[in-house]
Amino acid sequence: MDVESAIRGRRSVRKYRPDPVPEDTIREILDEARWAPSWANTQPWTIYVVLGGPLEKIKAANRKRAQAGEPSTPDITMPRADWPGSMRERTARLRQQISAILAAKDDSEAAARPAAGMGDLFGAPCLLLFCIDSGLVPEYACFDTGLIVQTVCLAAHARALGSCIMANIVRHADVLREQLPGARDKRFVIGVALGYPEWESPVNRFERERADLDELVTWAR
Repeated sequence: MDVESAIRGRRSVRKYRPDPVPEDTIREILDEARWAPSWANTQPWTIYVVLGGPLEKIKAANRKRAQAGEPSTPDITMPRADWPGSMRERTARLRQQISAILAAKDDSEAAARPAAGMGDLFGAPCLLLFCIDSGLVPEYACFDTGLIVQTVCLAAHARALGSCIMANIVRHADVLREQLPGARDKRFVIGVALGYPEWESPVNRFERERADLDELVTWAR
């Protein structure tokens, strides 16, 4: 797959088949992605590959927290609702698209509680968690972590795998530390659901939106 096809074709997958992703394939993706750039080659990221029993425990704990209405306790401050107008409008349109798709499927429970699907990783059999050491200044370390996350998603897409970059799965960081070895001194930045897309699902096929180039770019000549 050429670079342009990978960039334009990658999308957030919100429904997965249950087929497990071979560990050799996951290793190939991460081995390729580790060549992502970072400030002064610091490579500040730590990656957890979560499968099977540990993944089910994390999903169950997140469901329990959501049902109890417990507040989020993320390691990294989550985005607030007061984004500038155009950004907020784009988010609203995306949510309306997804809600309409779920409602059309007569899945009223899923439409009313979209966070439940996120907590279950939309059925993905693999979760990648990206962390930084707690002693690092988060701004640049998180920027670098975003670079490897995007690289992972492109490498996965090139192998016919789907991904979804998810802040929701790290909202309860203490849950993750309870389940993962060596995580006591880590700050969880983001998670990525990984698996084989269920392409028949409309939630994976709706037309995506991107801002026009002239809205994003200022030329200084």
